Amino acid sequence: MVLLPFIMPWLCTLLGNRAPSYSIFARSGALRIRPITMVNRRSKRREADDAPPRPRRGLQRPADGVPAVARCHPDAYDELLCAKVASLRTLLTSAVLPHQAKLPRTEVFESERTHFRMRAAFAMWQEGRNSTTPTLHYVMYNPDDTNPHEVLSFPMGSRLINELMTPLRDGLSSSKVLHDRISQVSLLTTTTDEALVSITYNKPIDDAAGHWTAEAKRLAESLGVRLVGRSKGVKIVIGGETVSEQLHVPHGRGECHYIQTEGAFTQPNAKVCEKMLGWAYAVTARLDECARAADLCELYCGNGCFTIALAPNFRRVLATEMSKASVELAELNLKANAVTNVDVARLSAEEFVEAFNGSKTFKRLTEKGIHLGESGDAGYRLETLFVDPPRAGLDATCRELAAGFERVLYVSCNPETLARDVAELAPTHEITALAAFDQFPYTPHLEAGVLLERRARGFDGDTRAIRSSKGEEDDDDAANNNGNPGVMLTSPPPWAVG
Repeated sequence: MVLLPFIMPWLCTLLGNRAPSYSIFARSGALRIRPITMVNRRSKRREADDAPPRPRRGLQRPADGVPAVARCHPDAYDELLCAKVASLRTLLTSAVLPHQAKLPRTEVFESERTHFRMRAAFAMWQEGRNSTTPTLHYVMYNPDDTNPHEVLSFPMGSRLINELMTPLRDGLSSSKVLHDRISQVSLLTTTTDEALVSITYNKPIDDAAGHWTAEAKRLAESLGVRLVGRSKGVKIVIGGETVSEQLHVPHGRGECHYIQTEGAFTQPNAKVCEKMLGWAYAVTARLDECARAADLCELYCGNGCFTIALAPNFRRVLATEMSKASVELAELNLKANAVTNVDVARLSAEEFVEAFNGSKTFKRLTEKGIHLGESGDAGYRLETLFVDPPRAGLDATCRELAAGFERVLYVSCNPETLARDVAELAPTHEITALAAFDQFPYTPHLEAGVLLERRARGFDGDTRAIRSSKGEEDDDDAANNNGNPGVMLTSPPPWAVG
């Protein structure tokens, strides 16, 4: 062992490896060897120990009980939205040049100024943890600030969220089994006044004796909510883990019913979601008879939010979703709305491309009787593609797929990735409809929708998009409420851009 540090460098040289560096030191009368890298690492730890301690985080208490990140600014709403819409048009104008000289007018759909979010998540801050009656606080974190800020009210949240906040917090504080090691509380509400509360813990919920369940049931019944407790490896459901939402979709589509479940994605702004569904329904309803007699392909269908709204405008719909739970939820929602012309396939977008191109066969499709290659009435005539992807947008494979469709209806929560994807489609497709939806007031984020239609070469050698049967509404009247009753504009209208 004494010769080991002298033998190792020669041995490493013979084996073609770089000789490691070693440090020899004596400890408790024994000779020990360790790499110098470990010596350096430990010396850095000592230096860190010598550094001044990091300041302890402290609970910040805003005077009005609302952190900056949760405040609403109704007086500045128009200005903030106008800036976001202008940015969207700038991005898309650059994306379509030189293939398209001018964008269509932007239909802008505003949000309510307050109480527009149907869901909220609060971290929990506990004072006096070791006392018999600790104090719980809802907290949020402002950008670039690690200190928790107390939330006494949440003006962005629905009225039901605000009504539940105080009694829920007090109920948790009064029960040791419910507040011990609590980490986060989430609330999901609906326009039908149903609520689902999810409580997350830092340690596994110990319900061997049934105490947690008994206390949680008492709290849920007193508040009139459903409740779910979560910790690592544990999930306890009190009263159910779903709520029912009812959205009124304008332009004649009517009521659509949705079952929403704990942990699954839902649109945060219900009223703006209604306008998004109405716009998408109206845009596809204006397509010519041939287009509507063909079929719709939808990627990223989630719980079937858009699927249900758009299904009446097409012969058949093939919707795909990667999550097994979301597929089951979508099928449940289709049944609740009596929609019978939709098949939902559990495929990722990339897998659908393989199935669509015939390069791979999936048992998940054949078991449901879905055969993409068949012709005639039994097969699919997929001419229109609908996508509502995550913030990352479409990947290269899906952009290539989209280029093969006659028309693409694209709803995006990220204008930057939307512009990137539109730029890839611009050589073959033209934007014929454009909309902005203010899902996220008082933030830089904006939801956008575009309809891209394949260009057809005219007799004079130029290219033009195939228009809908009703033509393109691009006159002055189409920019205001008279031309588009679904557009909510302030007066004077700042949104008639283009």
